[in-house]
Amino acid sequence: MAANNSATPVPDLNSVCSQTTEPVFIMYTVFLVLIMLATLFGNALVITAVYLFHRLRRMTNFFIISLAVSDLLVALGHLPLRIDQSVHNNNWCFDKEDGVVTTCAYWIAMDTVFSSASICNLVVISIDRFLAITKPFEYQSRMTKRVGFSLITFVWVYAMLWGVLSLVDWTGDSTLENPHIYVRFFQTGERKCGKSDKVYYTTAMAVAFFLPLLIVIVTYSCVFRVAFTQAKAVASLDPNKGKRHILRELKATKTIAIVIGAFIVCWLPGFILIVLSLWCVSCFEPFVENKALSLAIRIIFVFVLPVMNSSVNPLIYTLFNKEFRLAFSRMLCRGRSAARSDADEFSVTEHANPRSSVLHAKDSGNKSWFSMNGRDKRPS
Repeated sequence: MAANNSATPVPDLNSVCSQTTEPVFIMYTVFLVLIMLATLFGNALVITAVYLFHRLRRMTNFFIISLAVSDLLVALGHLPLRIDQSVHNNNWCFDKEDGVVTTCAYWIAMDTVFSSASICNLVVISIDRFLAITKPFEYQSRMTKRVGFSLITFVWVYAMLWGVLSLVDWTGDSTLENPHIYVRFFQTGERKCGKSDKVYYTTAMAVAFFLPLLIVIVTYSCVFRVAFTQAKAVASLDPNKGKRHILRELKATKTIAIVIGAFIVCWLPGFILIVLSLWCVSCFEPFVENKALSLAIRIIFVFVLPVMNSSVNPLIYTLFNKEFRLAFSRMLCRGRSAARSDADEFSVTEHANPRSSVLHAKDSGNKSWFSMNGRDKRPS
C-alpha cells in the first residue's frame, strides 16, 4: 500500500537485512514455499501429460499449456523474490545502493508479464470453450492450428507489452527524489520495492482485470445456456438418459462457477486495495499506524491470493477434465480401476473427444493417429 516517507531516521540497511526471521514470517515463508512447489508440480504435470499422451495434443489443451507456462513463470520468476522478502521480515534487501532499482524494476515488469499472461490465457480458454459449445460443427474449421497459435502469440505479446508499460511513468509526477519505481523505507519500518503510479494501476485494473472478467462471465454464461438447452433436448427424447445428462451439466456448471469464483477471489481484492491506496492515501493512514493489521491485509490480499491462482488453475482446468484425469492416473501410477471409473463421463461443457481414452490409447500399444484437432489420421 502507498505510504509517505518516514520523518524518523532511516534504519541501517545491513542490520535490517541481517535480522533473524520473525515467527510470523517463518510461517509465511513456509506457506509461500508450499504454494511455489504446488504451482511447479501441478503445472509441470499438465505440460508433461500433454507431451507424453498424443491423445491430449489438441488445440484446446495447448491453450491450457500456455496457461500452465505462465503460471510456472510466476513460480519461477516472482515467488523466489517474494520468499526472499519474507525471509527478511518483509524487507526488500536487493538494490542496496541509493538510486538503484534494477532488481525492483525487473520484479515489477516480470510480475506484470506473468500475471497478464495468466489472466489473458484464462480469457482465451473461455473463448475457446464458448466456440466449441456454441459452434460445434464449425469449431474444427475455425480453431485451426494457425488460429490457435496466433491467439497464444497474441497473449504473450500483449503480456510483454504490459510489462514494458509498467516501467513507464503514466502519472507524470516522477522526480529524482520521488521516482515512480522506488526502493525505500516506509513509516512501518519496512524497506519496500514498489511502483507509485495511480494512472497506470487504474488503467491496468480496467483493461487487465475487469475487461477479462467481463469476457469470462459472458462466455461462460453462454456456455451455461447452451449446455442446459442441449440437456433439456436430450431429456425430451429419453427421460432417463436426459436426467443423467442434466446431472452431468450441473457438475459442469459447478466447475465453471469455481473458475469464475477463483478468478474473482484471487485478483479483485488486491487490485482494489492497490488502486485505493494510491488515489486515497488518507484512507489508509490508520493501517500505517497499525503495522500488524496493515501487514496482514497486504499478505493475504496482495501477496498471497494472486499467486495462489497460479497453483489453483491446473486443478480447476485439468482435474475436472476426464482425459487429464486419465493421463494423471497413468503418470502417478494410480490403480487402473480408479482411472477407468471416469471413462464414461462426458459433458457438453467439457470439450473432449469421447471416441477413445488416453488409458486405452496407452494400453493398446499402438501409435496414436490423432492430430491436434482430434481428427483421425490413421492411414487407410
